[in-house]
Amino acid sequence: MKLNEIQKFCRQLLAKVSYPRIGTIIGLQEELGKLAEEVMNIEIYGKPFDKNKLEKKCSEVFFSFIDLCNSYDVELDQISIDRVNEIKKKINQWEIEHGSILQDKRKKLD
Repeated sequence: MKLNEIQKFCRQLLAKVSYPRIGTIIGLQEELGKLAEEVMNIEIYGKPFDKNKLEKKCSEVFFSFIDLCNSYDVELDQISIDRVNEIKKKINQWEIEHGSILQDKRKKLD
């Protein structure tokens, strides 16, 4: 399913129970907090990594993000393509500036 199809589906699904726009950003923040808590539990407190639980939290963030975008009529298909094209222009410079540092950090932190 493409992003625009997901957006359309979510828009239809929530049509009768949609939040006011301000509620969509608050909902996204709430879901991001729950995802951050799950990552913190794994990375800081040493709790076991549960991929299913992490995927659920990611899906909740994704759905809330879609809801936020829908509430402001932001169509994700084109802006995603635009962003990827912007990154393509910058990736070589990022690799020069940050590549080796990030490799070292991944070795230490992952």
